[in-house]
Amino acid sequence: MKETSPIDRFAALSVRTGLSLGIMYSSRVADFNLMLAVAARTFVAGRSYSESEVNDVLKYWLAREGSILAVDHVELRRWLVDFRVLARDDYGRAYALAAPAPEIAALVPALSGVDLAAVAAAARARVAEAREERKRKWAEAAQGGGSGARGG
Repeated sequence: MKETSPIDRFAALSVRTGLSLGIMYSSRVADFNLMLAVAARTFVAGRSYSESEVNDVLKYWLAREGSILAVDHVELRRWLVDFRVLARDDYGRAYALAAPAPEIAALVPALSGVDLAAVAAAARARVAEAREERKRKWAEAAQGGGSGARGG
């Protein structure tokens, strides 16, 4: 099987919607790790965040790069804490980037400096263009002799 770069895999995932982190974790752990690594990029190393700030950051991320996920900011925050992407103080009031599991940490360098919102937008645009082209061909075939969209 061909090895796919994290950027290419993110582009492939970004055209989908309604993906569950729980299902990803149980069946596609590499995609799960990738999505947590992508989410981690929204936080600045060395900065402390209040819970409200974390929620705001995650809501923004879920509206953009994370829009493929069927998850709310609270569930995502729990996943990030559980997998050590974010560390939470004992009172649950302050959060900061942590040392995530090695399989998540290994993805971060490949994602550095890449505008993943643009990657996702470009992938979605390619899919939309392909869909419009298929519609156009189908419409032409339907008008051109009644042989249907399959051309045969």
